[in-house]
Amino acid sequence: MEKSFVFVGNRRFVLERMIAEGVRLSTVIAIEGTHLERDLERGNVSGVSDYVKVQTRHELLSLLEKCSFDVLVSNGCPFILPVNDLPHARYVNIHPSCLPDLRGVDPVIGSILFCRDAGATCHVMDTGIDTGDIVSSIRIPYTDDLDVTTLYQLSFIAEQQAFSQALAKNFEPRQKQQDDPNAIYYSRKASDRIISFQEENDLILQKIKAFNNRSQGCIISVAGDQYRVFSAQRMYNSFLRHVLESYPDCVVGMSYEDSVVFRKDGEILRFKEIVPVNGKGIPVGANLLKP
Repeated sequence: MEKSFVFVGNRRFVLERMIAEGVRLSTVIAIEGTHLERDLERGNVSGVSDYVKVQTRHELLSLLEKCSFDVLVSNGCPFILPVNDLPHARYVNIHPSCLPDLRGVDPVIGSILFCRDAGATCHVMDTGIDTGDIVSSIRIPYTDDLDVTTLYQLSFIAEQQAFSQALAKNFEPRQKQQDDPNAIYYSRKASDRIISFQEENDLILQKIKAFNNRSQGCIISVAGDQYRVFSAQRMYNSFLRHVLESYPDCVVGMSYEDSVVFRKDGEILRFKEIVPVNGKGIPVGANLLKP
């Protein structure tokens, strides 16, 4: 007998792979206010003509109690499901990391921030958070040319591949998750985006790569004004270094278009794609250490 599937989540990519694989979707549940809801409203998910929106955990659980299905696939669902109290079925989650590393809400950002391998894992849902037995996994090796916007796109592809592998295995788990003392749990905090210029240069550059999608950016404060920074780089030109020699550390020596250039800890850094939050451009001579 052909299995019946429920999908619940906040993005469309695994859902699209489910449709491409020809699974029988009985219900598509979109979390309200997410990219998936917007894509469904705009007709961007071919093959889905009917779906349900939920805003709260209570709404989702009430809906699932009324559904009939064999497999529930979660992908970006923000609610922990009490699977032991729900209708008997196989419950799996597609998580964007190689579990057990980078459990938590923001593993893609964590991968860039901490220079960790990324990927996707299909795991059986249990009473913990991202702790269930692993069905399939795809690894994306960390390289320093990745930023978070690129890694998000690669993660969406890895999630699709993890689903296809799990489907081929009939969602049977292949291994238990082992405790790893080196594994990281990461859910972002507002303070993670703030650059104080007390950090080492490597961490500053890593932060900017980890938060360079358009809805975020790293936050700097200069003379009472705030700015979002989306890109940064080291610069090595000898003439540029000579030009900045007379400027103290963290004092802006050049300001042009959406960029500033300054010295810090013996290196030349350029912040690019600077967007004022509540101020004008950052002038030459501004002290980045004085918020």
